[in-house]
Amino acid sequence: MKKKLISLDDVCIGEVSNNGRYSKLADGMSIKKVVQNDSGEYTCKAFQISATGSSFEEKTIRLNIKHKPYLPAWKPSVTDAYGYVGGVVNLTCEATAEPPANFSWSANNKKLTPKSHIIYNGRHVSMLQIMIKTSSIFGKYKCEAKNELGTVTQEIHLKEGTKPDPPSLFQLRGVNSDTLDIDVGATKSHDIPPDPTTVIGYRFELMPTDEYLKSRSWDRASRRDFDVADGATYLLVQLIPDTKYLIRVAARNAAGLSDWTEVKEFSTHPLQPHGTSGSSGPMAHAKPTDVCFKFVWFLAVALPAALSITHHRFVDLAKARF
Repeated sequence: MKKKLISLDDVCIGEVSNNGRYSKLADGMSIKKVVQNDSGEYTCKAFQISATGSSFEEKTIRLNIKHKPYLPAWKPSVTDAYGYVGGVVNLTCEATAEPPANFSWSANNKKLTPKSHIIYNGRHVSMLQIMIKTSSIFGKYKCEAKNELGTVTQEIHLKEGTKPDPPSLFQLRGVNSDTLDIDVGATKSHDIPPDPTTVIGYRFELMPTDEYLKSRSWDRASRRDFDVADGATYLLVQLIPDTKYLIRVAARNAAGLSDWTEVKEFSTHPLQPHGTSGSSGPMAHAKPTDVCFKFVWFLAVALPAALSITHHRFVDLAKARF
């Protein structure tokens, strides 16, 4: 008898039979009352065992459930965003759909196009980048996500906020071969709810001094973003050992980034060879060739001598017994 087993995303559903929504067909299976969670990879495994032998076959099918676009459950259809004149703000719109939705942006009933605005589109997300040159930029922006099955919209109210001040404290606390510990005097109030002016994070930019001197630009700098944590210092990791770096930091609130602090320079430590720390004794500073020579001398001279002494002691002991 030939049996069929089915699994969804490596989780076994069981033998296909009249077990509710799943039922066996002559050439496959049927799913009743299909929902979006039924999407995934279905693997059918068929095997046959008899007295003369056995056979096994397997086939995987990807099932995509088409549905209209919808916003993430945690994101309301109307949200607020903040910026300040002279700054840059990124408005983000997310919508899950199958097939993926096409995104479009508008403001004051006028469509915004990539020719006039900076728009980045992904599979389920779109981002509108706005340069706030004047206060007339503030207002309502609308994002529409649409596919063949439906449409969903999100409205974003861009409001004028306040540019934050740069950190008043910028101290390099400790440096290692590949890490740097920084204190920017981070404080977070647990009693007062945050408002658009509250500092919510910091952005660090750093790059090797040699690279900066080639271009005199921070365009190729590495960026590290952190959220505010009360009394915390910030650890930058995966630095290059034995390298001079330049670093600066800016504060961030809901409206954007502050001006940058002064630029500071530091140097990471060179890597220490394994086994050098804490070494002592006559071999602590020996070169590899010295160690090799002494080891060979031990094999050639000291070891035969030790074996000879052991042999004589064994002979003397034998004589004493007899």
